Amino acid sequence: MDRSFLSNEDVVAESRKFVCIRLATYEDAKEAEFLKNVYLGRSGHMENTTFAILSPDGKRKLTSAGRGPFHAYRNAAQMAMGMKGIASQHEGADKAALGDLQLPLMKNVELALNVASCDNLPVIITVADAAERRQELNRALLPSAWSESLAGQFVYVSVADKKLLKPITGVEIGEGILVVEPDQFGLSGAVLKQFAPADRGDLQVALPQIVASYPRPSKSHNSHVRLGIQLGIEWESEIPETDPQSIRAKQRARGNR
Repeated sequence: MDRSFLSNEDVVAESRKFVCIRLATYEDAKEAEFLKNVYLGRSGHMENTTFAILSPDGKRKLTSAGRGPFHAYRNAAQMAMGMKGIASQHEGADKAALGDLQLPLMKNVELALNVASCDNLPVIITVADAAERRQELNRALLPSAWSESLAGQFVYVSVADKKLLKPITGVEIGEGILVVEPDQFGLSGAVLKQFAPADRGDLQVALPQIVASYPRPSKSHNSHVRLGIQLGIEWESEIPETDPQSIRAKQRARGNR
């Protein structure tokens, strides 16, 4: 996605009136089927990135669909104005800002670490055997997760079995909330902070501090990919990748091996 669009202050402000969904592309077969109905590239296959603004029922495209916002708008200023116009046609959009009643959960710990590493974000993991207890922990995070200052600052995942935390070092609690820093390639992580259920009251103080001090080193895509190839690191998606452009780029990086 083009950062010149999605990082623009006016676009971010207008996005508060929308339900912004980041789908997993090749990490979920059902989501992939939905994306195929939104946009297919010239090859006739789903590509790595897809952008569109849809009607509330998800069935109508309100903008042109493509690999990014540039398929629908010339620049960020036009995108912000376009979003403002769309929101004005939907009653209640202005009241929807930061009002989600659920956490934006990733489907598993491995995917959460991978996405967080790509985005230079920490991961928040809620851990409890019972579904009711996990829901309770997730609800405790809602005020922070959808606050103006912390929205979009963490990747979230919830697990029932502590064994699923195997890639994470430093876990000392059997139940509660973990804040984790993913490694360079998103294959493992280390606990930055952990809260037992009784410590949830400290969250609203601790999370802004973590965001303020979190290291966000810049990454060069090409050198990052080369290093991963040298180390023999490769991510295997749930379903096969079909983006010809991405496949060719990976083949070039590997020297067509």
